[in-house]
Order: sequence, then structure tokens, then C-alpha cells
Amino acid sequence: MRNKRSLVCYLKNGSISYSFYTGWTSSGIALALSNMQVGYRNGNTLPVENIPGETKKQFTKRVIDMINNDSVESVVKEVNTEVKFA
Repeated sequence: MRNKRSLVCYLKNGSISYSFYTGWTSSGIALALSNMQVGYRNGNTLPVENIPGETKKQFTKRVIDMINNDSVESVVKEVNTEVKFA
């Protein structure tokens, strides 16, 4: 049985960064993003900026699809927070 993991996406100064943890958010143990092995099938990388005109919903779907289809992890739950793209 695998431990639960959390990927947190931050928008800071126009750039997108990520934190990856075992457990739920920062109450768990920090992991390297490379543990997700994003891109091992199709060569994708997690985005560090949004596509011009892309909404939060479109960005979220793009990241979830990338994780589900091109990594060793899969998304089972999404937690929404207030984020606005400029």
C-alpha cells in the first residue's frame, strides 16, 4: 500500500513552482519532484508558466493530465484554492 502524496503548486512573482510531500501538504515529508518521474513516457516536464490566456481550470487539467499520463503517480483528489492568473 502506497502512502498518500501531495503536490502543491505555487504562483510566485509570475512563476509557477511546486512542492511534493508524502502525506497531506507540508505536514508530510518533503520529496524531490523527480520522484514523480514526470516525462518518463513522453518527455513532458511540469510547467513553470501558464500559456497566455490559459485559465486556472485549463492549467490544472493540463498538469493533472500530465501526471496521470506521463508519470508514475496519479491524481486522486484536487483541492481548490484562490489563484488568479494575470
